[in-house]
Amino acid sequence: MNFTLRCTCRWLAIRLEFVCNCIVSSAALFAVIARESLSPGIMGLAISYALQLTASLTWLVRMSSDVETNIVAVERVKEYSETEKEAEWKREHSGLDPGWPTEGRIEFRGFGLRYRRDLDLAIRNITVSISGGEKVGIVGRTGAGKSSLTLGLFRIIEAAQGQIFIDGIDIAELGLHELRSRITIIPQVSAGMA
Repeated sequence: MNFTLRCTCRWLAIRLEFVCNCIVSSAALFAVIARESLSPGIMGLAISYALQLTASLTWLVRMSSDVETNIVAVERVKEYSETEKEAEWKREHSGLDPGWPTEGRIEFRGFGLRYRRDLDLAIRNITVSISGGEKVGIVGRTGAGKSSLTLGLFRIIEAAQGQIFIDGIDIAELGLHELRSRITIIPQVSAGMA
C-alpha cells in the first residue's frame, strides 16, 4: 500500500508540475508577444504572479487530496463502529473439559447461515455427522458454500438456523476463545483430481 501511495503522489506531482509549467510558459509567452504595449514591470509582475499561482495550485491540490484520504479513514471508522459485535470471547461458567475436544466428532444439524440479515441463506439445512478421525473432503463449485462451512465452524459468521456440535457440545454455547483456541483447520486444494 505504501508503494501505491508513493506512485500516486509521484503521478500527481508530475501532472501538477506540467500544468504549472504550462501556466508560467503561457505568461512568459504572452509577455514577449505584448512587449511593445507592456512595461517591463508589468511583465515581471505577471510572471511572478504566475509562479505564485502555480505554487498555490500545487498546495491546493495536495491539501484536497489529503482531505479526501482523511475522509475515507473517517468513513471506515464509522463503518467499523456500526458493524455487529462478535459473541462473548469467554463465558463465565462454561464447564468445558480442559481436554476438549477429545474425539473430534463434528455434527451439523439443520445448519444454515447468511452473511447479512437482509440476505438469503448462503447455506441451508446442512445435516451431516463426521466421526472423530474420519477424513472428509468438501468439494463444490465456486459459491457452493465450502468456505462458508468453515466460517460457521469457527463462528466467524453465526448460524442463522440449526446447530453445530463438536464432541456433543453445541459450539454456540461456548465463548469464541474457548472454541477457536481448541480447533484448527488445514485447508488443502487439489486440482485435476482423477
